[in-house]
Amino acid sequence: MRILATIFSIGSLLVLAGCTKEQAAGPEPIPVQVATVTTQEVRPTWRYSGEVRPDTEVQMAFKEAGYIAALHQLRGADGRLRDIQVGDEIPAGTVLARLRRNDYEATLNTAAGQEQSTKGALQVSQAELQQAKADQMKADQDFERAKALYAEKAMTRPDYDAAVAHHDTAVAGVEAAMRQIDARQGQLHEAESQIVSARIAVGDTNLVAPMPGVIAAKQVERGDLVNAGTLAFTLDDTGAVKVDFGVPDNMLAHFKMGSPVPVEFEALGRSLTARVTQIAASANRESRVFNIELTLPNTDHSLKVGMIATVRVDQASPQTVPLVPSTALITAESGSNDYSVFTIQEQDGKQFARLKSVRIGEPVGKSVVVNEGLLPGDRIIVNRTNQLADGTLVRVID
Repeated sequence: MRILATIFSIGSLLVLAGCTKEQAAGPEPIPVQVATVTTQEVRPTWRYSGEVRPDTEVQMAFKEAGYIAALHQLRGADGRLRDIQVGDEIPAGTVLARLRRNDYEATLNTAAGQEQSTKGALQVSQAELQQAKADQMKADQDFERAKALYAEKAMTRPDYDAAVAHHDTAVAGVEAAMRQIDARQGQLHEAESQIVSARIAVGDTNLVAPMPGVIAAKQVERGDLVNAGTLAFTLDDTGAVKVDFGVPDNMLAHFKMGSPVPVEFEALGRSLTARVTQIAASANRESRVFNIELTLPNTDHSLKVGMIATVRVDQASPQTVPLVPSTALITAESGSNDYSVFTIQEQDGKQFARLKSVRIGEPVGKSVVVNEGLLPGDRIIVNRTNQLADGTLVRVID
């Protein structure tokens, strides 16, 4: 029994010694293949994605409140009249919607009646003024005669005082008549202002298109009760369209105001030429890119709002640039346009994978242009990148 126990103990020690030696050896290196960053003379092309938007967009809202009595009508595909709908093209001046105007017309009629009444009262006041002036003229003559008679002591004091009082009354009558006319004229101006306001309100029951365009949105139907300010339609002028996109600061030199830029529309299968009509003076605070606006004609209305456009920018002269195999690229987990590669680092006779961020350019065959992050001659890992992390022990194989 003692011999068996001794043999068992020695065996256990041998096993433990083997485990310790294996642990000391560490993990096995992952075999990987590498490629060397090379250079090639290419003419880089940059592509940016943008979206078609209208040249002008107008949000049309009612200025007055009321029930929608009618909408503009067009003939549908079946030949029958139908209310206007999204996608319809309309000319400038089209009455898109009309409110029930009974109340507004009643207000206008009331204002018109008030105006006529005030005009009649003004005419009466003007006649009264003429009469008051005639009375004053006679009172002036009587007063002058009374002064002369009183000076010659040919008139008693009571008669003279009566002549003075009559004259003062006549003067006061003229002044009162003039004040009355001023008041009537003020009332007339107020009535005329009310008529103007009432006529404007009646006119504002019509929602009129200020420009030709396409109905991009419709928020109302016939019979709806709307408040003042209720948004009814969105009208887009697409006789010309715009394309917006953002570029980094190192690309601004490729864009000049008015310069032509090719724009590709995959949905149409063709490329068109646009003009640069706006360059942002400062970068977007969040994305750090500069917004560029292009404008291009759309007389046939084939370009629709919301279409995706690809803006192509070609380098004027060839450049010698570093290239890496596309299989070496690792996309960021966030799904952004950030990329990385694994390079080889030699240390103490061992090889390690080191993660390095790169900024890439256009694809060239099965390779990709590297704008930043690598130099010609750098060795990068091209396989098993999904098994690696920064600092992973690797072994380069052919």
